[in-house]
Amino acid sequence: MVFSVDFLLNREAEKRSNKETSTMESDPVKLKVHLVTGTDTAEFRLLSEALGRSSVVGLDAEWKPVRRSFPTVSVVQIACGDWGVFVLDLLSIPLSSLWEPLRELLLCPDILKLGFGFKQDLTYLSSTFCSHGGFDKVEPYLDIRSVYNHLQHSKKHEPKQSKSLSTICAEVLGFSLSKELQCSDWSRRPLTEEQIRYAAMDAHCLLDIFKLFQEKVVKEGSFTEIPNSGPLAERDRSNGGKKRRTSKRGGEPA
Repeated sequence: MVFSVDFLLNREAEKRSNKETSTMESDPVKLKVHLVTGTDTAEFRLLSEALGRSSVVGLDAEWKPVRRSFPTVSVVQIACGDWGVFVLDLLSIPLSSLWEPLRELLLCPDILKLGFGFKQDLTYLSSTFCSHGGFDKVEPYLDIRSVYNHLQHSKKHEPKQSKSLSTICAEVLGFSLSKELQCSDWSRRPLTEEQIRYAAMDAHCLLDIFKLFQEKVVKEGSFTEIPNSGPLAERDRSNGGKKRRTSKRGGEPA
């Protein structure tokens, strides 16, 4: 199933039409960040409430860079708009208690999931949770990189560019993400305040970019189809089920 840009973007505008307009917060100082270290904590209960009232979320994951195919995911970030960003510490939370809630989120038909090259994140998440069943799909899903390419390079004869999330943030939001923190040791505890803030911004910026593109579509007219705007599968069936390693933030192979 392939969703149209109109459906994915205008659907969220319709859902907010009867609500007070909210402003996405890109200031890392003001952004509300909740570190979740257990499923029996107040932060996890707040996350459950936030997801119950959200129609779109930003998803991201972090892991320690290693020279092997499937590193263990250490952190999962879920950005829920005005509720803030929930940074889930997978090294503190028993995976057995988190698998079902996370699976329900990834498959919830009422919540649009935003990501940036999230197929790699999904592969590593599935590997991390393999003893509990893993994850094989995210639906509905919209890739911010594909939206950017579609809206910025829709003119004929203008080549599409594969840009990193940090570059896109600098271009459309006016700030970039720290490459140094991206490559830091996410398996080391405790996480630093800088790591937690970076992780939160990494997920929250997806919501900011989505809002800007949504406004652009509404203002300039409709588009028909966009690649990577349907279910996100953990395996690429067109490549015989093989998983290809790619750079998470940019477009070049790792």
